[in-house]
Amino acid sequence: MGRRLALLIATYDYQDTDLRRLTAPAHDAEALAAVLRDPAVAGFEVTTLVNEPHHRVGEAIGDFYRDRRHDDLTLLYFTGHGLKDDEGRLYLAMANTRRDSLLFTALSAEQIDQAMEGGPSRQKVLILDCCYSGAFPPGRLAKADTAVHALERFQGRGRTVLTASDATQYSFEGNEPHGEAVQSVFTRYLVQGLRDGSADLDGDGDITLDELYSYVHDRVVEEMPQQRPKKQDNVEGRTVIARNINWTLPAYLHNAIGSPIVNDRLGALNGLAHLHRIGNDVVRGAVLDEIRRLADDDSRLVSAAATARLRSVLPQPPETPPEQPAGPTSQAPEPETVRAPPDLQPSPATAPEPSHDRSPTAAGGSPSLARPTDKVPQPPDTSTTSRPPAAVPLAPGQPEPDAPAPARPDAAPASGTVRRSRLVPRTRRAKALTATVVLLVLTVALVVVLLTTREHASDSGDSGPGHATGV
Repeated sequence: MGRRLALLIATYDYQDTDLRRLTAPAHDAEALAAVLRDPAVAGFEVTTLVNEPHHRVGEAIGDFYRDRRHDDLTLLYFTGHGLKDDEGRLYLAMANTRRDSLLFTALSAEQIDQAMEGGPSRQKVLILDCCYSGAFPPGRLAKADTAVHALERFQGRGRTVLTASDATQYSFEGNEPHGEAVQSVFTRYLVQGLRDGSADLDGDGDITLDELYSYVHDRVVEEMPQQRPKKQDNVEGRTVIARNINWTLPAYLHNAIGSPIVNDRLGALNGLAHLHRIGNDVVRGAVLDEIRRLADDDSRLVSAAATARLRSVLPQPPETPPEQPAGPTSQAPEPETVRAPPDLQPSPATAPEPSHDRSPTAAGGSPSLARPTDKVPQPPDTSTTSRPPAAVPLAPGQPEPDAPAPARPDAAPASGTVRRSRLVPRTRRAKALTATVVLLVLTVALVVVLLTTREHASDSGDSGPGHATGV
């Protein structure tokens, strides 16, 4: 949380005899410093400079804005004479100020603006309780000339500027004779609104700059119609300047809570809920006490409604999960093994098996011409889902080859080996082809043996008794 710092500057005693002595600034600075310094009200770190020369005040303002953080709240207050040069530039008169040499003996508005611009704080408050001396209406001590346009000289991001009067008004000290202890009307209501909490217009327990200005403006105009305070701000969000130490429950809510009419007490719950939503911590605590009282109301309707309100405004504790019954410690399930998907690459194409069809065409007869409506033969399917080859007849006595064991669907093949699902059909075809070749070789050998035997028998018959008789 940032710091809260205030620099109060008051000048009322001047070396230049052309600048009339004022009585209010000393009392203004003292009263405002007391209320700002009160930790229960505003809690500012307050520095006060009274009747100091312009160079001392200029150094103090430079240091005030220089060493600050972004979340600091700074408040610069000045009460005294405001002066103009021939060009209409605004100056704040210090103890050593001379009207004929404002540039070198007074503090210019431009210097203050540059110091504020260089400060990193995002909340800068400037309060000027001065108008611009030179015109004095009957019965009043005016502090100012007109047509200064003070607000236009302090525009900037993160600033709120409050002035005691506008460009054509005067700022008055009061009706007391000169020399008596008087206080500026503007600062008097400024201090009053902070000290007794009457500037807390919405009753939330905090006094913002907007509320403070509205409170002071209405009362100053009511007392001094010639003087109209002005405000200019360029700040995001609201700036809380003080707390209402005298906060009490609004009278309409207090009366509704104590009313014998049930509907009045029910309506009070809505007002209490609103205060709990906008109020500070002190207000919220008091509101909760009143809602708890209504929760014990004799009326069941009021009691139930107040209990429901308590549940809605109070944070509910998190639900505790049910305790697990004590038992044997269960082991964590084993992680599921993710197996590699099967290889989906197509198997190499294989030559079609020799047909064992005994039809005339297969036996070497004349093939029949294909009709136009006959289907054109399709090339063999070489995809991974090709049909198994046709069975080859086995040679007599040849044992039937063993059927391949079905492969496990989740077993991944070893790296560098041929899949069994592809190897088994090719091995079966090789065995069948080998058996066929062996059968053919045996048949040819048998034919050769028979022919050789017959030829030897013929030769033996020709060389028998016929040949012997001829001799």
